[in-house]
Amino acid sequence: MELLKGTSNWAEESQDVDTEGSSLLNQQQTRKAFTVTTTVPSHIFVENIRPPTLQMKLPEPDERLNNTPQLVCCLGLLKMAQSPDTILEPIALKWMQTIEKDTDEHERLHGIATDVIRAFKREEIKDAKVIAEVVCLAPVLGKEAFQDLIRVFYSGINHSGLLDFQQLEGLAQLIQGADHGYLSANDLIDILKLLSTRLMDTHQEPSEQMYQLTMALSNVLDAMADTKVTNLDRVKLHEPLSSYLSRLRKNSDPFLEYQAAYAYQALMNVPDDETKFEAAMRRTLKVVQGVSGLASAVYSADPKKLINGLKDILRGISGESELSDVFDAAKSAYKEVDALIRDGKGYADALKEGLGFERKLAWYPALREADVMIRGGELDNFRILACEAPCRYDPAFQWGVCQRLGEMAANPKWNEKTRRNAIAFLGEIYENDKVWRLKDEIKKWILNILMQLSSSSGNSSQLHSEAAKTLFRELEASDDIEKRALYRECRDNGPIAYPLKVCLPELASPSLLERVQNIPDVEGHLRILRKRRTKEDSLTVYIPPQAKSTSQDAANTRFSLMDKVKRFLDDDQKVFLILGDSGAGKSTFSRKLELDLWQSYQGKDDRIPLHINLPTIDRPEIDMIAKQLKRDEFTDPQIRELKHSRNFILICDGYDESQQTHNLYMSNRLNQPGEWKVQMVISCRSEHLGSDYRDRFQPEDRNQQSVSPLFQEAVITPFSAVQIGQYIDEYVSAKQPLWRVADYKEALELIPSLKDLVKNPFLMTLSLEVLPRMVDPGKYLSATITRVTLYDHFVEQWLERGKKRFREKDLTPQAKAAFDRLSAEGFALNGIEYLKRLAVAIYKEQDGHPVVEYSQLIDEGTWKDAFFNQDHKQILLEASPLTRNGNQHRFIHRSLLEYG
Repeated sequence: MELLKGTSNWAEESQDVDTEGSSLLNQQQTRKAFTVTTTVPSHIFVENIRPPTLQMKLPEPDERLNNTPQLVCCLGLLKMAQSPDTILEPIALKWMQTIEKDTDEHERLHGIATDVIRAFKREEIKDAKVIAEVVCLAPVLGKEAFQDLIRVFYSGINHSGLLDFQQLEGLAQLIQGADHGYLSANDLIDILKLLSTRLMDTHQEPSEQMYQLTMALSNVLDAMADTKVTNLDRVKLHEPLSSYLSRLRKNSDPFLEYQAAYAYQALMNVPDDETKFEAAMRRTLKVVQGVSGLASAVYSADPKKLINGLKDILRGISGESELSDVFDAAKSAYKEVDALIRDGKGYADALKEGLGFERKLAWYPALREADVMIRGGELDNFRILACEAPCRYDPAFQWGVCQRLGEMAANPKWNEKTRRNAIAFLGEIYENDKVWRLKDEIKKWILNILMQLSSSSGNSSQLHSEAAKTLFRELEASDDIEKRALYRECRDNGPIAYPLKVCLPELASPSLLERVQNIPDVEGHLRILRKRRTKEDSLTVYIPPQAKSTSQDAANTRFSLMDKVKRFLDDDQKVFLILGDSGAGKSTFSRKLELDLWQSYQGKDDRIPLHINLPTIDRPEIDMIAKQLKRDEFTDPQIRELKHSRNFILICDGYDESQQTHNLYMSNRLNQPGEWKVQMVISCRSEHLGSDYRDRFQPEDRNQQSVSPLFQEAVITPFSAVQIGQYIDEYVSAKQPLWRVADYKEALELIPSLKDLVKNPFLMTLSLEVLPRMVDPGKYLSATITRVTLYDHFVEQWLERGKKRFREKDLTPQAKAAFDRLSAEGFALNGIEYLKRLAVAIYKEQDGHPVVEYSQLIDEGTWKDAFFNQDHKQILLEASPLTRNGNQHRFIHRSLLEYG
């Protein structure tokens, strides 16, 4: 590719332009020159649409602001309302009417914005997130506050030891979003002087850093071209920057080469302080050198021949508009240079200055026009521009068009249809490479864009990602051998290091706005909770459960429970009840759902998954969310902030084990004004409920006659033969037991009493654990296995493993004596007796409530002391199938408590 050079293999397709004047599509002469030789199907970008906007709830007077974009919306509306031509939407109009004459509210909002800028100035380390916040706020600031912010960025770049790319990018975006009159030409010239100085001090860096620097420079130059800054010093400003960009021409990285070409064209659109004559003479001197046939003109002092030769050369190198300026200036200057021409040797030396002819190319203003169209939602016009522009075959233009399509497809602010259309547009360009005259670099760029889109993630719908994956796979089946080789090369190398630039980073946590409003940080604590829960709940063996709407439904109506629940979470319904027998997999499913939700959690704007094991909460019918958050070590201010500002997905497990009769949704006043905003997934044993069980879960009055539209339920079905086989395969792979897959499957086939037991997931787990010790290979037909037998062998095996662990531990003398005594008496027998007595005590003392809370100080002398306080009891406690969470103890499964 030769994107930076004055000539290229596609020079006949590149047209030089005078960029002053109206937009490309509004110039009649330009539109008439368009020829439709590249086409895109009519279903892609068929119309102009409303550009994406951020939808924000507008606050009441004196109400606390939720985030900085909300403040931006408020100040933007106040700013827009000053224009008589502004037409507001009904919600915005109502808000404006509410606070129109409330000067205190106006001052409050502007004061908060000022405080945010002050907080930014105080930040010692200005990272990408705090920069993103003030850049978001900048367009709605007053002139004085805006200029103050510009000075902060200028100073940060000027005084930083190493060039601060993040502040440089922030400064560029501030300039691009500045209101008319907010920045003077002198301001922009000072900024460019600073950049020029810093660039001269920047040594050769890795390609990625050079790419970032060049992109930021492009943004600043774009802004200067847009604001029509003039009279830049050619020697002190234009030439140093031009020299810097020229060095990048030699780089083999096409991504850096394109960005350098773009920055170079942006620089060409910021005029310097040369007069027309001075420019003509400088360009004349540079163009002539090294061109055969013109040396005779210099030495023969034939000015007519020189001028005619220049005209011929410039016609081949430059566009007509620039040629006319150079030719006329050179002709009018004839008398002034006559003495130099007669001094042939001196003129010849001057001509050796070097070939450095600069010119404006059509693809740069075309891409700037494309940016305006995309920002305004003029997608139909953008399609026309991309397909019909005179520069449509220029590789730099094609590169820029593909980049903008990729960024549109990656931007979640656009709707899915628009994002998929952008992907389809890329596919059309790639597949019709002969029509578009694509070079290999452009085809590689398209494939890289598709790979990046295929791996994109987020909490929005991912249809565009699937569309990119599908298209990428389809492109492999090309009939073109060279394209297939190109495809394999890109696929094997993977996505490039330069990500698509979509939007600013997410805001810091806590944000500057939160700090000035004294809002406690919750996001950092949520990250800790997320790490802990995803680590705790990693499931070794998990088979997705199937379910039915009711237990009476036919077997062929089974569906994926996870799919059903996730569709529920995408809807406006509030409660999903999961029913199932003991051991059916309700708790396992709850943990898997929580794990999936945490893994897809995207931060501040996403719902928080909160798993509540109901038996561990004291009186969950009252404020159970706050109680769980306290267990997770959130402070009271953090809990109040979460209640005020965040939405939750509650995953409530063990309703039956907590011995509840309350409707937890209603008793906790969920989704009522000022209360927690949630969707609830709750599980319960089927046998625990009577015929009117829905009254305990529906988010409505208990006396209503029909099923609430806000309520769904499902019943987990027993394992099918296919699920049983899948479980065995995964279990053997994960656990590496003594038996092979074939051994387990043969035992299941030949032991009739086992077939029904293993349809229950928990009993399936027990069976796979204990079968190798219960049954000798080849003697399956004589084996009879019951539920009680399974539990006996499982508990005995668990205790034997515990005994082995204690034997290998370094025990205190007192603990060692207790362990030896238990072993001499029969460790497993002592353990079984201990568990049976504990189970009886739980039913007797706690009416079967499965969680035992024990404090050595508080519970001294109580029934709990007999099970948890003595050394030998502590050993049995740790060796038994019990779990501990803080001071709470329980059997690993409810059915083991009942077995005891």
